[in-house]
Amino acid sequence: MSLFQSALDFLAGPGSLGAASRDQNDFVGQTVEMGDMKLRIKRVIAEGGFAFVYEAQDLGSGKDYALKRLLSNEEEKNKAIIQEVCFMKKLSGHPNIVQFCSAASIGKEESDTGQGEFLLLTELCKGQLVEFLKKVESKGPISCDTVLKIFYQTCRAVQHMHKQKPPIIHRDLKVENLLISNQGTIKLCDFGSATTIAYYPDYNWSAQKRALVEEEITRNTTPMYRTPEMIDLYSNFPIGEKQDIWALGCILYLLCFRQHPFEDGAKLRIVNGKYVIPQNEGRYSVFHDLIHSTLKVNPEERLSITELVNQLQEIAAARNVNPKSPITELLEQNGGYGNNAQLRTSVSSVSQSSKPAGQLNNMYNAGLTVAECDQTYGGFFDILRGGTERFFTNIKDTSSKVIQSVANGVASKKSVSVSVPERMGVRTVVFLLLIVLCFCFKLLLNLSVSECGWPARRAPNLQNLYSICKNMHLWLKQDQKNVCIVHCLDGRAASAVVVCSFLCFCRLFTTAEAAVYMFSMKRCPPGIWPSHKRYIEYMCDMMAEEPIIPHSKPILVRSIVMTPVPLFSKQRNGCRPFCEVYVGDERVTTTSQEYDKMKEFKIEDGKAVIPLGITVQGDVLIVIYHARSTLGGRLQAKMASMKMFQIQFHTGFVPRNATTVKFAKYDLDACDIQEKYPDLFQVNLEVEVEPRDRPSCEQPPWDNMNIKGLNPKILFSTREEQQEILSKFGNESLEK
Repeated sequence: MSLFQSALDFLAGPGSLGAASRDQNDFVGQTVEMGDMKLRIKRVIAEGGFAFVYEAQDLGSGKDYALKRLLSNEEEKNKAIIQEVCFMKKLSGHPNIVQFCSAASIGKEESDTGQGEFLLLTELCKGQLVEFLKKVESKGPISCDTVLKIFYQTCRAVQHMHKQKPPIIHRDLKVENLLISNQGTIKLCDFGSATTIAYYPDYNWSAQKRALVEEEITRNTTPMYRTPEMIDLYSNFPIGEKQDIWALGCILYLLCFRQHPFEDGAKLRIVNGKYVIPQNEGRYSVFHDLIHSTLKVNPEERLSITELVNQLQEIAAARNVNPKSPITELLEQNGGYGNNAQLRTSVSSVSQSSKPAGQLNNMYNAGLTVAECDQTYGGFFDILRGGTERFFTNIKDTSSKVIQSVANGVASKKSVSVSVPERMGVRTVVFLLLIVLCFCFKLLLNLSVSECGWPARRAPNLQNLYSICKNMHLWLKQDQKNVCIVHCLDGRAASAVVVCSFLCFCRLFTTAEAAVYMFSMKRCPPGIWPSHKRYIEYMCDMMAEEPIIPHSKPILVRSIVMTPVPLFSKQRNGCRPFCEVYVGDERVTTTSQEYDKMKEFKIEDGKAVIPLGITVQGDVLIVIYHARSTLGGRLQAKMASMKMFQIQFHTGFVPRNATTVKFAKYDLDACDIQEKYPDLFQVNLEVEVEPRDRPSCEQPPWDNMNIKGLNPKILFSTREEQQEILSKFGNESLEK
């Protein structure tokens, strides 16, 4: 076995999990000096991502502590770790927050690991609330007074965070992050996701900005505890302290009913706030109103933390309970939490959840999982009996970048979108997934891979996109047991464009918005640009009852007109624009000249015009830059530039009688900060469509394509699945 493990570690490389675990086990038994204290490392408590937690004993006093060791080789991680330490120091002293003791760091030059090391020393709380909940589950419900104390003390910890200036938002509140002190009180831990930054989306936010915020939120939150405003940024609800209130509502629901209100993390149910209080439930009726008040879809309608604490105090007074007192039921159930209490390092199954790597689920319960199966499974075939969704839920991507449930990638049982680390390689990933699908569907699949991508931050070639959809359809049509797997390195933009286009190709949806919404709910926020959405809309037009087929007429682009003048100069009073035009992957022209020869436009000009006079056909990309004059550029006889935005479209969808093609601000890709674009900013292409067709050398894939036989039924393996999807996202008339 050791030989086999060594071989695996060799294949995985020096940074593999197995090798790292042994490095951390070697840390056990060493003596560490932190200030005046000498600590002997006794054992590993938990590990996950880039952090390890040890039980350490002060050689002077004999007192035990928790020592968190964090490794980092990136400046961004260093900043995040330092921020976590600062938050702990600031919050320390509250009776319901894990107490900070000391911190230290050494640079990668001095470290044996070749990475920067940070040590964070805190009090040791050996009890875990999640373990307590598991123990009492078989013995009946928790008493109402115990729920009151647990929840009140948790809320008090959050209140202390929200009272800071500026307020500190935890962002990862869950039962796994609640510990039990030796005195039987609740202690909140894990501030690695905490922040003081709130977001206020509005209609001026670009798609790119929303995508960046979505990505940051995804890294720092747990799926089933995410709020509606996090999942749907287009709702334009503020994302601030009230996200913690929603998480508290989920915790209260779990304490009362022993299950999470959104156990499956279904985005559609979260966005709509769809949860159910069990029927005929009277034991915890005193908490029902609090659950409803914390799980409001609109964050502005949720209780504040102060209002929540005040209501809990009123409930405690009515029940003659001191909510700050030790929770005796915890002590009785676990026999007290002295130094003899044993810790478990396995992930709790009260509520299985996933969280991005690089953070611990809590201080003593690491969330790094390779593959985990529900305890109720009797064996391998019991796992398979649940179908693909159930099996996929227990397959975890173990990359150091992402630990996400593969279940999130299931658009339907016959089409799957996945993201995996680049280092694994496309063929490796597809092979592994196909093995899984072979087991699930009991058939052998064609292990062929079609690599058909396009450059990053670009819309796809329309012919390429259509061919992908056409080939996927042909493959699924050959055998109803066939499955398509769509893979891209980030699992978002490129996959979203293909999957959404294919859904429209099969006539499941008639608009790009509906397809993108389904992808967002079933997979993740797609992070696509307006041009991506435009190309999905092209697919909808081509598959409509009265299809719009792209014509083959070239168009003459006379000029580009920007109204009003964008504000990209240092003084924010104008710009000096130039552009580059691409047809396909080839740059066909640029208006760039020497800096002084390019015209500067001021606000008072009202508009900025770039003359072009170029004929284009097919997939067109126009990139607009602002020319800048810098000292370094002048010395090197080079001109500096800043991208203002870009436009991508297909000439075949420009109306034959068009003279102007208009793009509003929300139609532009790669926009900079909104302040640089005046209100009602738009870009007009002055064009002329040539009267004669200019057929391409290759016949386009949509020629001679019979779209009358296309039907969304091919996307589904069962009628029940089709009805479920159509009832949630599609046109129910298609069910017939």
